[in-house]
Amino acid sequence: MLVNGVEEENGGGDDVEVVFEEQDEDVEFDDMSQFTFSRHTASVFCVAISHTEKYCLSGGEDDTAYIWNTENPDEYAKIEGHKDSVTHCGFSPGDSYFFTADMSGYIQLFKPEGSTTPAKVWDFEVGDVEWVKWHSLVPILMAGTSDGAVWMWKVPSFETKTIQLGSVPVVDGTLLSTNRHLATAYQDGCVKVIDMKQGVSTFSVDTKSELTCVAVGAQDKLIAVGDANAQVHLVGGGKVLATLSDRAPDTVNGEGTDSVEHVIFHPSRDLLAAAYVGERVVLYDTALQRVRTSLEHPAGVIKTAWAGENDRHLVTACLDGVIRVWDVDRAEILTEVTGHTGQLLDITLSENVVLTSSDDKTVKVFKV
Repeated sequence: MLVNGVEEENGGGDDVEVVFEEQDEDVEFDDMSQFTFSRHTASVFCVAISHTEKYCLSGGEDDTAYIWNTENPDEYAKIEGHKDSVTHCGFSPGDSYFFTADMSGYIQLFKPEGSTTPAKVWDFEVGDVEWVKWHSLVPILMAGTSDGAVWMWKVPSFETKTIQLGSVPVVDGTLLSTNRHLATAYQDGCVKVIDMKQGVSTFSVDTKSELTCVAVGAQDKLIAVGDANAQVHLVGGGKVLATLSDRAPDTVNGEGTDSVEHVIFHPSRDLLAAAYVGERVVLYDTALQRVRTSLEHPAGVIKTAWAGENDRHLVTACLDGVIRVWDVDRAEILTEVTGHTGQLLDITLSENVVLTSSDDKTVKVFKV
């Protein structure tokens, strides 16, 4: 499985002078972004935007993170102290805090207090992290690690809870609508729903596959997990309901060369989008449990998102550096958004902003 789209390498370098660049109309390709943040000296693995859209976060292979102001490009601060590539970052509900986390498991927490003067309030070190994210409603930070642990920290008391239900990596986790239960995918194929308050699993299902990602459908009726061998498993009622793929069984080689990198349910339709390393996004009809259509790309796809209120539009982030907006009912590209010269490694969308990071050492801001 890829790490945010690329294999991890050691990086670093001297600070660059340019922080933001207004786009030059004479460049050889069409750069459609409003700003380019070019402070990083190596690949940028993760990005996040505050709920107010005022602040952006980025973290990269240079063991460094930055917080910066989308309204005033000269306002930024460098977050130091990490021991490895910064692969996760995010703002808490209400934007009172933000975190940065590196691959080695070192997590730092700050209060923004202006993008040039963030105040560090806490740090913690766990095992190698697979994912770190905020609870969607309350300031609880959650993480899954390579040793099979799920960690939770209440902020600002920093009360800590560890739930150890396995010994293999917890590769992904996402909340159910109860906001008390967490759906988790383990590398060995197990899907577990964890009661975060009690610290126990309410059910566990073995897909017998190497899992890579997880998503939860509307009203928690379905859980979808992707695996390293081009398959998506639908879980419901405490069992595996279906195993779906657009590839014939005899073409799945079991070597993990066509992994599912991201899965996401449509918010109101019986559709699931699965992004593949193998240069496509497959749309599955979850009611009929079959392939609906395949959206072919020139390179692997790292992430997808349903766009705004239109129930037909899907945004895809591709390793060719291009963002595409699709009409899924027609399987047609509506627009291609360009700007990066390297592979896209992360993307996040808000109401008015699309934020992307790349192997080209930059972060770009696109206004919607």
